[in-house]
Amino acid sequence: MDMLGSRPPAATAWLTRQAPDEPGPWLGLESRLTLETLQRYISKRQETYTPRLLCIDVKGSLCSLSSRGSLYSPPHPEPSTSEAAWDGPVDLIQQLPEVKNEYLMDLEQEDARFYRAADEDKDICIDEVPEAPFALTQKIYDLTKSVSVWSDFLRPHLHPSSIYLLNDTSFKTGRATSNSDEGIWGFPSGSAFFQRDEVEEEVSDRIRLMAESCNSLQGFQVLSNVHDGMGGVCYGVLQHLADEYGSKDSITFATTPSHLAPITLQARTLMQANILQSYTELIKLSSVFIPLNLRKHCWDFQASCVTFPNLVLLENNAYIASSVLAAFIDTASLVYRSRVSPMSLSCVVDFLTPARRNVVGGSLALPLGLSSNQGMLEWLRQGYKPQLVSLSAGCNFTVEPISELLIIRGISPSRLTRADTKLPPGVHYNSASQLYSDFLQECRIPPSERMVTSVSDPLKLSPPFPSIISGSFTEDGFANSFGNVAAAGIIKSAPSEAGLHQSGGMTPLLHDLLTVAEKLDISKVPALLEEGFDKDGWSGVVEDLRTITLNYSLNNVDIDSSDDS
Repeated sequence: MDMLGSRPPAATAWLTRQAPDEPGPWLGLESRLTLETLQRYISKRQETYTPRLLCIDVKGSLCSLSSRGSLYSPPHPEPSTSEAAWDGPVDLIQQLPEVKNEYLMDLEQEDARFYRAADEDKDICIDEVPEAPFALTQKIYDLTKSVSVWSDFLRPHLHPSSIYLLNDTSFKTGRATSNSDEGIWGFPSGSAFFQRDEVEEEVSDRIRLMAESCNSLQGFQVLSNVHDGMGGVCYGVLQHLADEYGSKDSITFATTPSHLAPITLQARTLMQANILQSYTELIKLSSVFIPLNLRKHCWDFQASCVTFPNLVLLENNAYIASSVLAAFIDTASLVYRSRVSPMSLSCVVDFLTPARRNVVGGSLALPLGLSSNQGMLEWLRQGYKPQLVSLSAGCNFTVEPISELLIIRGISPSRLTRADTKLPPGVHYNSASQLYSDFLQECRIPPSERMVTSVSDPLKLSPPFPSIISGSFTEDGFANSFGNVAAAGIIKSAPSEAGLHQSGGMTPLLHDLLTVAEKLDISKVPALLEEGFDKDGWSGVVEDLRTITLNYSLNNVDIDSSDDS
């Protein structure tokens, strides 16, 4: 399946690092997970790949990352400044290199050792490259203050065709910070920018390249911020997918960064309008729409953030917040990218979207909470269970549940039951999904429409994943019961669970959005008019949002269908 990311937040970099720790080409390694989400490995003889990821961002947002990628070759040295290829005077314009954090510098050393060891045509001593004092997976990094963009902790090499930059915009455009309102652009501006001939043609060509390289294209996974103009760019991408690949499904993860804190009223109103229109337009074009926000309200930038039992989060730190969202997406997507009995994307969509309801809530339990000396069945029978936390703007997925997909990872068959556990005759558990599904069914825990899947691969938490797990845990993420605490506080992996929920709990979110949209008077906010919003267009947005919300109302009479002026 193609992976398509439109204006990814920092979560994208976390998703692209779920690969084996060894440097070099890793897509051909054995794994229970489908690793070909960045690029597909075509030929071992020439190391040929085709891209599976399209990453759209604004110019200047990559910092030290090259927009051309470095998949096929190591970084090239800087061109000579003392020699020119032509006669005559030479004007030298030198740009200062981007400052790299400690983690990126260690990655460069690791790459250098790999490429030099693999170069059989040159007589280069491997000792010339200084050895890193610690392996990357054994070193503790504090990147909370040194990360400014998602490429600051990106590990894998990207395909030259994976990154597309909107070159007519600057770094500040579309990237609002917690202490500045500069550079906030609107949904209409993003949509108009995508409609430029050169932009739409280049993006559609890259999508076509990915689609034609697939043996059996199932659909697209889209990840986008929605608080700024990238919501409009994402709208353009989804509109293109609907026109050219109408029979294929799309799952859209719409993120609103929790660190946003607009200062002025106009900046706050512009962000709210962007969120409202992005939600409305993307819901209409997506097969499944999953809103993601660590705050309990997607449009209230002062709302409190959700809390996890064993995680310490800095709500205003994008690096840490994005790691939680990425942990969810990486785990939830296992349902269709696992090599062990994966569900097709169409089956996932059909299961989660009854009665044309396609807004789905997401939840995460990290770590799972299972003790190192317990079997999973024993743990459940003692009254424990994964403590799933809603990541969809505080939506309560336990309200009127209709259907849900649960994905458990990191529980090997040996941890399902203890050796002394007595099971009924003929009962034998081979996977965590089988055990957990039977347990929930026996306890008659709603909803009745539930599917549970599992993989034994845990969630990787090695650097650069931040050290946010609190409490006493082993290095493989199980609750400590024998004093075997992770060495130096490094937790390399952890079992986790993610949930995708269709329930009545999405109704309050849509009601709140509709209420805000109806009260917003476009004509009285100059910032909205400057960004291309107009009263007639906004009336259409309100009406579409009312139709979406009406479908989630219990008796379809909870909403006054009259047009508020």
